[in-house]
Amino acid sequence: MLLRIAVWMILAFLVMPLVIIVLFSFHASTSLTFPFAGFSLRWYAEIFSNAQLGAAVLKSVWIALFTAIATLLLGAAVALAWLRLESLRRGIIEAVCLTPIALPGLFVGVSLLTLFAQAGVQLSTVTIVIAHVVLAIPILVVAMRARLALFDPSLEEAARDLGASQLQTFRRVTLPLIMPTLIASAILAFTVSFDEFVVTSFVAGTETTLPMYIWSMMRRTVTPLVNAISTLALFFSVAILIGAWIVGQARRRSAVANRTPS
Repeated sequence: MLLRIAVWMILAFLVMPLVIIVLFSFHASTSLTFPFAGFSLRWYAEIFSNAQLGAAVLKSVWIALFTAIATLLLGAAVALAWLRLESLRRGIIEAVCLTPIALPGLFVGVSLLTLFAQAGVQLSTVTIVIAHVVLAIPILVVAMRARLALFDPSLEEAARDLGASQLQTFRRVTLPLIMPTLIASAILAFTVSFDEFVVTSFVAGTETTLPMYIWSMMRRTVTPLVNAISTLALFFSVAILIGAWIVGQARRRSAVANRTPS
């Protein structure tokens, strides 16, 4: 009983700040303190009339989309290499790929900034995408490791025995089996990229993403406009995750239906 109470208290502690953010995004007053002055949609109307904010949102969406696509392509390459390496080399790849998730974002941001400076690369949208892909790689590796551990190599051997080339085997056997994991990793990469701030602030240069725009607003003053922007970003990320879950459930039901004899 005490354990259940403790769990619910921890969940309430984690969820309560989100509830307060959503609540004050409808606040009629500029104040962020109680008592609540009443509900209003003025802050949401201001969001859609702000050209700079719209440009920042569009920039974040494009960066997140490119990050997801790059993660998807890298995932296919990682899977192809993973299945052909022995356990020692797999462990080395794991250690290297999981390094960014074990390091503080500050260290990763400074390291990437130093790398770009030494290479003479101008900070731009491209450097932001590269940084976000670096952050998405650990998500990809963790998901792929769990999925490929259950992969049966005899399926590829059977395809090769039946005359399929290496490319055909990958396209018709390996890729369909790992595609749900690749899609899930790409969706998670999209959400991570869309919300990323710490590393982005080091490699963005003059570019402005949505998290950086919110941070610049909060440096001046904190108004319910910030809450409204955060609320929309929150629901957008949740909608993406729910969509991914629905697609995953549909694919599982389809796979079960195909295996069920008629």
